[in-house]
Amino acid sequence: MLRLLFCIVAAALSIATSAAASAAPLDILPGDAIQSSPQSSPQSNRAAARYAQYETRKVALPLPGKHLPPAPLAPARVYLLRGFMNIFSLGMDELAARIQADGIAAMVTNHADADTLVNEIVTRYQSGDRGPIILIGHSLGADAVISMAQALDRYDIPVALVILFDGTAPHEVPANVTTAINFTQRFNIAPSGDFRGRLSNVDLSYDEGIDHFTIDKSPALQTDAMNDVVRAATATPAASARRQ
Repeated sequence: MLRLLFCIVAAALSIATSAAASAAPLDILPGDAIQSSPQSSPQSNRAAARYAQYETRKVALPLPGKHLPPAPLAPARVYLLRGFMNIFSLGMDELAARIQADGIAAMVTNHADADTLVNEIVTRYQSGDRGPIILIGHSLGADAVISMAQALDRYDIPVALVILFDGTAPHEVPANVTTAINFTQRFNIAPSGDFRGRLSNVDLSYDEGIDHFTIDKSPALQTDAMNDVVRAATATPAASARRQ
């Protein structure tokens, strides 16, 4: 009986001590008084490292609505090709002078130099010169600029504008050409199967004041061509017509 009474008293004292401890007020410290322990567990170190990495990735993300500036537009280059023996296509020289006066790079050469020009254009393009490419030709030079466009198509190089002054045969315009204009008295040009650009045949067979040897020198046609050159030279860069 005495032993039972002793157990009851000990249990009561234990309960009272626990209640007093739980009722004691908490000692709340200000935020700047809290210090991290000089030694931390490996688990906490790994957690901190993961959090720091996440913060780094989060900061590196671009802000909403912000975009990188567009790449600068490379200058356009115009290639003008004369016809037979360089004596019947001097209108190409006149047009080149007008284009250069407008601040656009232009060069005139013979149609026989077409392959050399293609190699030059490919080299420039592959080295990062991606400005608009414009091809203009008269007579055999008109035939040659179509051949140039077809060769550039095999390299997937876009051609912004092709202008023909009375070529000597009908031609098919490849898919890499954005705009093709044909001033003609005899032969039309046609789109290839996957051509998605703009094509225009300007029939001048009715105009008695123009023939094969004077068509490239017509002031009105040169003005039309000049306007098309300026538009193509200042257009926003785009992918080749096949990929649009």
